[in-house]
Amino acid sequence: MVAPALLALYVLWGSSFAAIKIVLEAMPPFLALGIRWTVAGAILYAWAIRREGRSGERPTPDHWKSALFIGGMVIVGGIGGVAFAEQFLPSGIAALLVSTAPVWAVLISRGVFGEDVSWPTVAGLALGLAGLVLLIRPAGTEHLNLLGTGAALAAAVLWAVGSVYAPRVSLPKRAVMSASLQMLASGAVLLAVGLVAGERSHVHWAWRAGIALAYLTFFSSLIGFVVYIWLLEQFPITVASTVAYAAPVVAVLVGWGLLGEPLTPRTLLAMGVTLLGVALMITGRTAPSPRPSTDAAQRAPAPALLALDPSYCDSP
Repeated sequence: MVAPALLALYVLWGSSFAAIKIVLEAMPPFLALGIRWTVAGAILYAWAIRREGRSGERPTPDHWKSALFIGGMVIVGGIGGVAFAEQFLPSGIAALLVSTAPVWAVLISRGVFGEDVSWPTVAGLALGLAGLVLLIRPAGTEHLNLLGTGAALAAAVLWAVGSVYAPRVSLPKRAVMSASLQMLASGAVLLAVGLVAGERSHVHWAWRAGIALAYLTFFSSLIGFVVYIWLLEQFPITVASTVAYAAPVVAVLVGWGLLGEPLTPRTLLAMGVTLLGVALMITGRTAPSPRPSTDAAQRAPAPALLALDPSYCDSP
Protein backbone atom coordinates (compact mmCIF):
# COMPACT_ATOMS: atom_id res chain seq x y z
CA MET A 1 0.00 0.00 0.00
CA VAL A 2 2.87 2.38 0.69
CA ALA A 3 4.15 2.34 -2.92
CA PRO A 4 0.85 3.50 -4.51
CA ALA A 5 0.44 6.16 -1.80
CA LEU A 6 3.95 7.51 -2.32
CA LEU A 7 3.56 7.46 -6.10
CA ALA A 8 0.27 9.37 -5.78
CA LEU A 9 1.92 11.96 -3.54
CA TYR A 10 4.88 12.36 -5.90
CA VAL A 11 2.55 12.94 -8.85
CA LEU A 12 0.07 15.18 -7.02
CA TRP A 13 2.69 17.50 -5.58
CA GLY A 14 5.21 17.27 -8.40
CA SER A 15 2.62 18.14 -11.05
CA SER A 16 1.45 21.19 -9.10
CA PHE A 17 4.15 23.35 -10.67
CA ALA A 18 2.89 22.62 -14.19
CA ALA A 19 -0.69 23.14 -13.04
CA ILE A 20 0.24 26.58 -11.70
CA LYS A 21 1.81 27.41 -15.06
CA ILE A 22 -1.42 26.46 -16.83
CA VAL A 23 -3.56 28.51 -14.42
CA LEU A 24 -1.39 31.54 -15.21
CA GLU A 25 -2.58 31.38 -18.83
CA ALA A 26 -5.93 32.83 -17.69
CA MET A 27 -5.45 34.22 -14.16
CA PRO A 28 -2.79 36.32 -12.41
CA PRO A 29 -0.88 34.46 -9.68
CA PHE A 30 -2.11 35.93 -6.40
CA LEU A 31 -5.81 35.97 -7.18
CA ALA A 32 -5.65 32.40 -8.50
CA LEU A 33 -3.81 31.12 -5.43
CA GLY A 34 -6.10 33.10 -3.16
CA ILE A 35 -9.08 31.22 -4.58
CA ARG A 36 -7.24 27.91 -4.34
CA TRP A 37 -6.21 28.20 -0.70
CA THR A 38 -9.42 29.81 0.54
CA VAL A 39 -11.56 27.03 -0.93
CA ALA A 40 -9.18 24.27 0.18
CA GLY A 41 -8.85 25.78 3.66
CA ALA A 42 -12.61 26.10 4.11
CA ILE A 43 -13.17 22.45 3.17
CA LEU A 44 -10.33 21.26 5.40
CA TYR A 45 -11.54 23.40 8.31
CA ALA A 46 -15.06 21.99 8.03
CA TRP A 47 -13.61 18.47 7.96
CA ALA A 48 -11.45 19.22 11.01
CA ILE A 49 -14.42 20.55 13.00
CA ARG A 50 -16.55 17.53 12.07
CA ARG A 51 -13.70 15.14 12.85
CA GLU A 52 -12.97 16.69 16.26
CA GLY A 53 -16.61 16.93 17.38
CA ARG A 54 -17.92 19.27 20.06
CA SER A 55 -15.16 18.43 22.53
CA GLY A 56 -12.33 18.83 20.03
CA GLU A 57 -9.68 21.53 19.92
CA ARG A 58 -10.83 24.95 18.73
CA PRO A 59 -8.48 27.57 17.31
CA THR A 60 -7.48 30.43 19.61
CA PRO A 61 -6.42 33.98 18.63
CA ASP A 62 -2.79 32.90 19.11
CA HIS A 63 -3.36 29.99 16.73
CA TRP A 64 -4.71 32.35 14.09
CA LYS A 65 -1.78 34.75 14.53
CA SER A 66 0.72 31.91 14.18
CA ALA A 67 -1.16 30.50 11.18
CA LEU A 68 -1.05 33.91 9.53
CA PHE A 69 2.71 34.16 10.11
CA ILE A 70 3.63 30.62 9.02
CA GLY A 71 1.13 30.62 6.17
CA GLY A 72 2.36 34.06 5.15
CA MET A 73 5.90 32.74 4.88
CA VAL A 74 5.18 29.36 3.28
CA ILE A 75 1.98 29.85 1.26
CA VAL A 76 1.97 33.58 0.45
CA GLY A 77 5.73 34.09 0.19
CA GLY A 78 6.81 30.57 -0.78
CA ILE A 79 4.08 29.23 -3.05
CA GLY A 80 2.95 32.71 -4.10
CA GLY A 81 6.55 33.52 -4.99
CA VAL A 82 6.78 30.33 -7.06
CA ALA A 83 3.62 31.27 -8.98
CA PHE A 84 4.98 34.77 -9.60
CA ALA A 85 8.29 33.32 -10.77
CA GLU A 86 6.57 30.94 -13.18
CA GLN A 87 5.43 33.95 -15.19
CA PHE A 88 9.06 34.24 -16.28
CA LEU A 89 10.52 30.73 -15.83
CA PRO A 90 9.67 27.17 -16.91
CA SER A 91 7.75 25.36 -14.18
CA GLY A 92 10.47 22.71 -13.81
CA ILE A 93 13.19 25.31 -13.26
CA ALA A 94 11.03 27.09 -10.67
CA ALA A 95 10.54 23.76 -8.89
CA LEU A 96 14.28 23.11 -8.78
CA LEU A 97 15.03 26.60 -7.48
CA VAL A 98 12.48 26.35 -4.68
CA SER A 99 13.73 22.85 -3.82
CA THR A 100 16.76 24.62 -2.33
CA ALA A 101 14.57 25.62 0.66
CA PRO A 102 16.33 23.05 2.92
CA VAL A 103 19.65 24.77 2.17
CA TRP A 104 18.34 28.10 3.47
CA ALA A 105 16.56 26.38 6.37
CA VAL A 106 19.82 24.83 7.56
CA LEU A 107 21.61 28.18 7.28
CA ILE A 108 18.82 29.94 9.22
CA SER A 109 18.69 27.23 11.90
CA ARG A 110 22.44 27.43 12.36
CA GLY A 111 22.80 31.20 12.12
CA VAL A 112 19.76 32.27 14.16
CA PHE A 113 19.30 29.42 16.64
CA GLY A 114 22.81 27.96 16.74
CA GLU A 115 21.58 24.44 15.99
CA ASP A 116 24.20 21.77 15.52
CA VAL A 117 24.76 20.62 11.95
CA SER A 118 25.86 17.06 11.22
CA TRP A 119 28.46 16.21 8.59
CA PRO A 120 25.86 14.67 6.21
CA THR A 121 23.92 17.92 6.48
CA VAL A 122 27.07 19.96 5.72
CA ALA A 123 27.75 17.76 2.68
CA GLY A 124 24.15 18.13 1.57
CA LEU A 125 24.34 21.89 2.03
CA ALA A 126 27.45 22.08 -0.17
CA LEU A 127 25.85 19.94 -2.87
CA GLY A 128 22.66 21.99 -2.74
CA LEU A 129 24.59 25.21 -3.26
CA ALA A 130 26.63 23.61 -6.05
CA GLY A 131 23.46 22.52 -7.80
CA LEU A 132 22.06 26.03 -7.45
CA VAL A 133 25.19 27.52 -9.06
CA LEU A 134 24.95 25.03 -11.92
CA LEU A 135 21.33 25.94 -12.47
CA ILE A 136 21.56 29.73 -12.47
CA ARG A 137 25.03 30.29 -13.95
CA PRO A 138 24.74 31.16 -17.65
CA ALA A 139 26.26 28.67 -20.10
CA GLY A 140 26.38 29.47 -23.81
CA THR A 141 22.92 30.57 -24.94
CA GLU A 142 21.27 29.26 -21.75
CA HIS A 143 20.18 31.94 -19.31
CA LEU A 144 17.40 32.39 -16.78
CA ASN A 145 15.20 35.44 -16.36
CA LEU A 146 16.67 37.45 -13.47
CA LEU A 147 13.32 38.57 -12.05
CA GLY A 148 11.90 35.06 -12.12
CA THR A 149 15.07 33.56 -10.67
CA GLY A 150 15.17 36.13 -7.88
CA ALA A 151 11.49 35.55 -7.08
CA ALA A 152 11.93 31.76 -6.94
CA LEU A 153 14.97 32.03 -4.66
CA ALA A 154 13.16 34.54 -2.43
CA ALA A 155 10.27 32.07 -2.28
CA ALA A 156 12.66 29.32 -1.18
CA VAL A 157 14.08 31.54 1.58
CA LEU A 158 10.60 32.52 2.84
CA TRP A 159 9.53 28.87 2.71
CA ALA A 160 12.58 28.02 4.81
CA VAL A 161 11.81 30.77 7.34
CA GLY A 162 8.29 29.42 7.79
CA SER A 163 9.47 25.87 8.19
CA VAL A 164 12.13 26.78 10.75
CA TYR A 165 9.72 28.82 12.87
CA ALA A 166 6.68 26.52 12.54
CA PRO A 167 7.60 24.26 15.49
CA ARG A 168 8.39 27.33 17.60
CA VAL A 169 5.00 29.05 17.42
CA SER A 170 1.57 28.27 18.84
CA LEU A 171 -0.36 26.15 16.35
CA PRO A 172 -3.13 23.58 16.88
CA LYS A 173 -1.83 20.11 17.73
CA ARG A 174 -3.88 18.45 15.00
CA ALA A 175 -2.29 18.74 11.58
CA VAL A 176 -5.65 19.03 9.79
CA MET A 177 -6.82 21.97 11.91
CA SER A 178 -3.42 23.66 11.76
CA ALA A 179 -3.17 23.35 7.99
CA SER A 180 -6.70 24.65 7.48
CA LEU A 181 -5.94 27.79 9.49
CA GLN A 182 -2.81 28.44 7.45
CA MET A 183 -4.71 27.95 4.21
CA LEU A 184 -7.58 30.25 5.22
CA ALA A 185 -5.33 33.02 6.55
CA SER A 186 -3.01 32.86 3.55
CA GLY A 187 -5.88 32.65 1.10
CA ALA A 188 -7.35 35.85 2.52
CA VAL A 189 -3.98 37.64 2.23
CA LEU A 190 -3.49 36.43 -1.36
CA LEU A 191 -6.98 37.55 -2.37
CA ALA A 192 -6.36 40.97 -0.82
CA VAL A 193 -2.99 41.33 -2.59
CA GLY A 194 -4.51 40.27 -5.91
CA LEU A 195 -7.42 42.71 -5.63
CA VAL A 196 -5.20 45.63 -4.54
CA ALA A 197 -2.83 44.87 -7.43
CA GLY A 198 -5.73 45.06 -9.86
CA GLU A 199 -5.44 41.43 -10.94
CA ARG A 200 -9.22 41.09 -11.29
CA SER A 201 -9.17 43.01 -14.58
CA HIS A 202 -6.68 40.49 -16.02
CA VAL A 203 -8.82 37.41 -15.40
CA HIS A 204 -10.39 35.67 -18.40
CA TRP A 205 -12.08 32.30 -18.41
CA ALA A 206 -10.39 29.32 -20.05
CA TRP A 207 -11.41 25.70 -19.48
CA ARG A 208 -7.79 24.52 -19.39
CA ALA A 209 -6.90 27.00 -16.64
CA GLY A 210 -10.12 26.32 -14.73
CA ILE A 211 -9.46 22.59 -14.70
CA ALA A 212 -5.87 23.21 -13.55
CA LEU A 213 -7.11 25.43 -10.70
CA ALA A 214 -9.63 22.78 -9.63
CA TYR A 215 -6.85 20.18 -9.76
CA LEU A 216 -4.62 22.31 -7.51
CA THR A 217 -7.45 22.92 -5.06
CA PHE A 218 -9.00 19.48 -4.70
CA PHE A 219 -6.28 17.06 -5.72
CA SER A 220 -2.95 18.66 -4.85
CA SER A 221 -4.02 20.57 -1.74
CA LEU A 222 -6.68 18.27 -0.26
CA ILE A 223 -6.12 14.71 -1.50
CA GLY A 224 -2.35 15.13 -1.45
CA PHE A 225 -2.50 16.34 2.14
CA VAL A 226 -4.69 13.43 3.25
CA VAL A 227 -2.30 10.95 1.62
CA TYR A 228 0.64 12.67 3.27
CA ILE A 229 -0.92 12.51 6.76
CA TRP A 230 -1.80 8.84 6.22
CA LEU A 231 1.83 8.11 5.39
CA LEU A 232 2.95 9.89 8.57
CA GLU A 233 0.50 7.85 10.63
CA GLN A 234 1.48 4.49 9.16
CA PHE A 235 5.23 4.73 8.43
CA PRO A 236 8.41 6.42 9.72
CA ILE A 237 8.72 10.06 8.66
CA THR A 238 11.68 9.21 6.42
CA VAL A 239 9.21 7.49 4.07
CA ALA A 240 7.08 10.59 3.58
CA SER A 241 10.17 12.80 3.38
CA THR A 242 11.15 11.22 0.06
CA VAL A 243 8.61 13.54 -1.59
CA ALA A 244 11.14 16.34 -1.05
CA TYR A 245 13.40 15.02 -3.78
CA ALA A 246 10.88 13.09 -5.86
CA ALA A 247 8.45 15.98 -6.42
CA PRO A 248 10.99 18.27 -8.19
CA VAL A 249 11.93 15.41 -10.53
CA VAL A 250 8.25 14.89 -11.37
CA ALA A 251 7.89 18.65 -11.85
CA VAL A 252 10.72 18.77 -14.38
CA LEU A 253 9.43 15.72 -16.28
CA VAL A 254 5.81 16.96 -16.33
CA GLY A 255 6.93 20.39 -17.50
CA TRP A 256 8.92 18.76 -20.29
CA GLY A 257 6.26 16.23 -21.32
CA LEU A 258 3.09 18.31 -20.86
CA LEU A 259 4.23 21.87 -21.49
CA GLY A 260 7.15 21.26 -23.84
CA GLU A 261 9.67 22.94 -21.54
CA PRO A 262 13.34 22.43 -22.46
CA LEU A 263 15.24 19.67 -20.66
CA THR A 264 18.97 20.23 -21.10
CA PRO A 265 21.91 18.15 -19.82
CA ARG A 266 22.84 21.08 -17.59
CA THR A 267 19.37 21.08 -16.01
CA LEU A 268 19.55 17.33 -15.42
CA LEU A 269 22.99 17.65 -13.81
CA ALA A 270 21.86 20.52 -11.59
CA MET A 271 18.76 18.53 -10.62
CA GLY A 272 20.82 15.48 -9.67
CA VAL A 273 23.34 17.44 -7.61
CA THR A 274 20.70 19.55 -5.83
CA LEU A 275 18.43 16.63 -4.96
CA LEU A 276 21.35 14.52 -3.75
CA GLY A 277 22.13 17.37 -1.39
CA VAL A 278 18.50 17.50 -0.22
CA ALA A 279 18.56 13.74 0.40
CA LEU A 280 21.72 14.05 2.50
CA MET A 281 20.24 16.88 4.55
CA ILE A 282 17.08 14.89 5.23
CA THR A 283 18.91 11.70 6.21
CA GLY A 284 21.26 13.78 8.35
CA ARG A 285 18.34 15.19 10.36
CA THR A 286 15.74 12.41 10.43
CA ALA A 287 16.37 8.95 11.85
CA PRO A 288 13.88 6.17 11.07
CA SER A 289 11.89 5.01 14.07
CA PRO A 290 11.71 1.30 14.87
CA ARG A 291 7.97 1.28 14.31
CA PRO A 292 5.50 3.87 13.06
CA SER A 293 4.03 6.30 15.55
CA THR A 294 0.30 6.06 16.06
CA ASP A 295 -0.04 9.74 16.92
CA ALA A 296 1.89 11.22 14.01
CA ALA A 297 -1.08 13.26 12.87
CA GLN A 298 -1.38 14.77 16.35
CA ARG A 299 2.35 15.50 16.59
CA ALA A 300 2.60 17.28 13.25
CA PRO A 301 1.62 20.87 14.05
CA ALA A 302 1.24 21.77 10.41
CA PRO A 303 2.35 20.90 6.93
CA ALA A 304 4.83 23.63 6.15
CA LEU A 305 8.15 22.55 4.68
CA LEU A 306 8.66 20.91 1.35
CA ALA A 307 11.90 19.23 2.18
CA LEU A 308 13.60 19.51 5.56
CA ASP A 309 11.14 18.02 8.04
CA PRO A 310 8.07 16.20 6.78
CA SER A 311 6.14 17.08 9.91
CA TYR A 312 5.93 20.57 8.42
CA CYS A 313 5.28 20.03 4.76
CA ASP A 314 2.91 21.72 2.35
CA SER A 315 2.01 21.10 -1.25
CA PRO A 316 3.45 23.53 -3.83
